[in-house]
Amino acid sequence: MYRVMVVDDEPWGRRSLRKLIDEFSAVVEVVAEAKHGEEALQLIQISKPHIVVTDMNMPVMDGKAFLEQLFTIHKEIKVIVSSGYSEFEYLKAALTYQVCDYVLKPVSITDLRSAIDKAIEALHKDGDLLQQRHHAMAVWKLQREVFLQHVANERIVNQSDMWRQAHELKIAQAFEAYRVVILAFRQFREVAESKFHGNADLLMFSLENMLVEMIQSEAPLVFTADERMKLCVIMPIGDDGVAYMRKIVSEFQQAACEMLKIDTIIGVSSEFSGIEALPKAYDEALAEVWNNPFHGSGLSASIANAKMSGAESVILSNFDMKTIKQAIVSKNDKEMRSLLELFVQKIAASKHIRIQEVHYAFTRLSETIASGMKELAVPNQPLHQMMELQSLTYYMAKMTAQLAETFQHCGAQDAGFPVREITDFLQKHYFEELSLVDVATRFHLDPSYLSKLFKAVTNENFIEYLTRLRMEKACELLRASDRKVNDISELVGYENQRYFSHVFKKFTGQTPSEYRESCGTS
Repeated sequence: MYRVMVVDDEPWGRRSLRKLIDEFSAVVEVVAEAKHGEEALQLIQISKPHIVVTDMNMPVMDGKAFLEQLFTIHKEIKVIVSSGYSEFEYLKAALTYQVCDYVLKPVSITDLRSAIDKAIEALHKDGDLLQQRHHAMAVWKLQREVFLQHVANERIVNQSDMWRQAHELKIAQAFEAYRVVILAFRQFREVAESKFHGNADLLMFSLENMLVEMIQSEAPLVFTADERMKLCVIMPIGDDGVAYMRKIVSEFQQAACEMLKIDTIIGVSSEFSGIEALPKAYDEALAEVWNNPFHGSGLSASIANAKMSGAESVILSNFDMKTIKQAIVSKNDKEMRSLLELFVQKIAASKHIRIQEVHYAFTRLSETIASGMKELAVPNQPLHQMMELQSLTYYMAKMTAQLAETFQHCGAQDAGFPVREITDFLQKHYFEELSLVDVATRFHLDPSYLSKLFKAVTNENFIEYLTRLRMEKACELLRASDRKVNDISELVGYENQRYFSHVFKKFTGQTPSEYRESCGTS
């Protein structure tokens, strides 16, 4: 629905226009009336019309002055002039301020409908152009981001290609002299789940918008890292480059903490020049991210070439690794849980430990677990999300649960060994007359025990499994051969064709003949 404002100093004129508009169109409605231009400008702030139908000869602020103000302040509003005067000055004003149409009083319904249609058409064109501009801008930003990601991660290595695309995207000047600044975030997973319903991309979008608004310039280029959990900034170096960078990240941290309860970790590269150096600058800044303290809150920053104090922390000794491996090999769930809890406790007690040290220790732990049992699927935990104790605790608890489940599965596999032998036997002898007691006797098992074990391992009881196997073989024969149904019945272990057909229809929903016909086999 398009909103219309009527501006006329004569009450009868306003009523007449309102009545005409309400009668001939269901897509427009009059939402406001004004006696002159000044009143109309005030009411526009409230009613926000799409179209204004205005007289020209009015007191206080006449049509000419009103059109000038409207064109300056609200260029998006479409204007129709309705006047009893055809003076040159009024016509000139209408042309100057891009009026959609000029209709003379008394206004006919035909002229007014035509003028409204022109205004609506102009609104459509403006909307399409605006949408096109927004789309073009979004595509340009995406192209720039993808390009920077490719260069930073060395997916584009040809220097001439780099410079050509940088010029095409109008970002070449950013690489004259720069530092790469990478922003990572503690509590990222927790904030994404609690405030964004688990949508990490939406959280990243909010953080990126916040940073771009604070920078308020196209000079520093902002893009997201490949895994979409870090922000990267190519910061030009100037006389106040470092001071400007500190100001921006400080303000960003304050806003991020107040709005999202999230803490920022920053890694800053040394100075570089040339787009071909971006991969090295990026890696250097990323290394500085991991060089930040593991325990901390608020803003934490590490700058390349800055001296770091403190000895490296030893979280897991070789003896610890051997003990963990032994627990894995022996499938000792209790011992394994205890050792993993001790791992977290040691990190919690290491007050000066850095993020990279935690990552290194976690990687060693994962490798030790993998080497302890080849068939054990070691959970692949994302190191880039482990930047504070809360995240580490979450992923260690997840790893512990997955390992315990794998232990249980391995135990079930061992217990199910005779069942695997039995299913192999049934694959070869499904056409014979078999019963649970016969098979249990053959494999020296108690029938009651075999029944429970078979169900636990296959999730089917013995008869269900054997019937499904026979029906699958019958389907295969019906599709691939022209044998008679009676012959196929005997081949899969049923002497009675009628009973076979009954079981087959119950299994497939079709008779054997219907099934063969649906498969196109004559």
